[in-house]
Amino acid sequence: SVTAPMAITAGASGVGVGSAVNKLNDVVAMIAEVRSIADSLKTTSFKTREVETR
Repeated sequence: SVTAPMAITAGASGVGVGSAVNKLNDVVAMIAEVRSIADSLKTTSFKTREVETR
């Protein structure tokens, strides 16, 4: 998902994932989606901190 990292980079303190997860019918797919979003946020958080420390 591109919008979650974009929101955090723009200054949001959190993002909603319910609409992305609720569209899925399989629990395994839901878990995979949440993990994917979490991983993208970790990458964004690292990049944001890197810019702030320069």
